[in-house]
Amino acid sequence: MVRNFIQIVADGLRLDGAAWLFVYILIAVGFSALIWWACTHYTKLWNKVYEVTPSFHVLCALAAVITFGATLGFIGLKNMRPVAEQMVADWAEDVVEDVGLSQTCFRDAYYAIKDAGLEDMRGYRTPESGGDLIPISRKETQILVGQIYAGNACRDFSARYPLIGHFLKAEEGVPAEIIARDVNVFFRSGRGRTYPLEQGFVLAIEKISSDLQSQCGRIVRTCRGWLVLLFFLVQLIPFALIGYLAYKELSLMKRAGRPSEYEGMDFYADNI
Repeated sequence: MVRNFIQIVADGLRLDGAAWLFVYILIAVGFSALIWWACTHYTKLWNKVYEVTPSFHVLCALAAVITFGATLGFIGLKNMRPVAEQMVADWAEDVVEDVGLSQTCFRDAYYAIKDAGLEDMRGYRTPESGGDLIPISRKETQILVGQIYAGNACRDFSARYPLIGHFLKAEEGVPAEIIARDVNVFFRSGRGRTYPLEQGFVLAIEKISSDLQSQCGRIVRTCRGWLVLLFFLVQLIPFALIGYLAYKELSLMKRAGRPSEYEGMDFYADNI
């Protein structure tokens, strides 16, 4: 899922061209540097003598790297719709030509029909023995086969693009009522006497494309919300630790009554 997110962001950033990509990188670098500086200097507001140790600079650097990535991710998501549409289009071309997927669907359909007892399977060889035909005369069988082909296609999409598939709930496949309606339309239109096995692929493509159009905005908002939450959680660690140690040092100085005698002491060494 993370890999799919990075792919979406990278393609989204490149979509605006090299010049804008350079600008986006500068913005991310500048914002990360600002956060790093603020993290290591904000304690000066109440403790002017506190100095951040090198180990905390390393922690701030890691937070800055995550900030850099989160910033680019936030920007890149603005082009998610065209990027995701292209992903669906590429998958749609591949899925109808995927021989391995077709064979899997045929095998699943053969044994599903046999187990359900919907058709007379006598004379139909098993897929393992070279069989390439299955009876599909009843409407119940047509719906069952459609669900199998559409479901496997949707799961193939989810495996290929897990982030988008997760939000679109592609793993659930295509509802039976949609397949039943398509079966009725097919036979009423007179396009053939046998419902095509691969029609399930077509229905899967149509459903995923339709769901993407209606839910893309929600996906972008959700992903950006997670990025903002990640940003604040990551910044909380160095900001809180540094602030706590600076406050602890100040408290020790105030209790001593003579801060000058404590300026050279390492009050936070034991906390690193």
